Amino acid sequence: MRIALCQINTTVGAFEANRDKILSVYKSALQEGADLVVFPEMSTTGYPPADLLLIDDFVAQSEKTLQEIVAATTSPIIVGYVRRSGRHLHNSAVLGMKGKVVHIYDKILLPTYDVFDEDRYFTPGSEVGIWKVTVGGREHVLGIQICEDLWDEDYTCKVTQLQGQGGAEVVINISASPYHERRLLDRYQVIKKQVEGLGRPFLYCNLVGAQDELIFDGQSLAVAADGGLLAQGKPFREDLLLVDLPAEKSTR
Repeated sequence: MRIALCQINTTVGAFEANRDKILSVYKSALQEGADLVVFPEMSTTGYPPADLLLIDDFVAQSEKTLQEIVAATTSPIIVGYVRRSGRHLHNSAVLGMKGKVVHIYDKILLPTYDVFDEDRYFTPGSEVGIWKVTVGGREHVLGIQICEDLWDEDYTCKVTQLQGQGGAEVVINISASPYHERRLLDRYQVIKKQVEGLGRPFLYCNLVGAQDELIFDGQSLAVAADGGLLAQGKPFREDLLLVDLPAEKSTR
């Protein structure tokens, strides 16, 4: 299975521009032979939308944009967006395919430290993201998580461990992780530790760009089941990273 990690630069509130960029990169990934195309956390809205999430029309635009993206799909796509469920908002990921929403996952671990204040806006998900998707006539089991779900050391819910127990062949994390010194090394060490317990490949798709005081460095990662680095996205630039699984090499 060839998976495309699309580290793109989105703009908060620029729904049409974000949609057009996602679909353009999606088409490019398919032309490169991707079986599954992955985009970062909150790709439809841009990150962080902050108090714009308190405006009903903003959330409605996120959901509308997501539907427009999914409607244009053939092969599977994973996109981060904001969704409403009754009175609750969720930081979510969707699997779309052939114009339809196939799976939805709501982020479980919501960070409330440093620059993050997600529990101000979001309700945590209650179900671990384990999705089944058929590619090339073969069913694959994916573990899907969003950003903080990876950093579960200080939480009682061990998302990656539960996904391994649920039969995930590969774990895919979509993220909007800001840059600071040694951040890339920190991410790789956390992923490598998770892989040691998981025994499966781990793919990490990060946002690139900036919003207010936050800078997103990209540098998406693909880590093999043995902890070795398969591929790394460019720093501070948009990039399309193609990873062949279970092959031990990635292709640009």
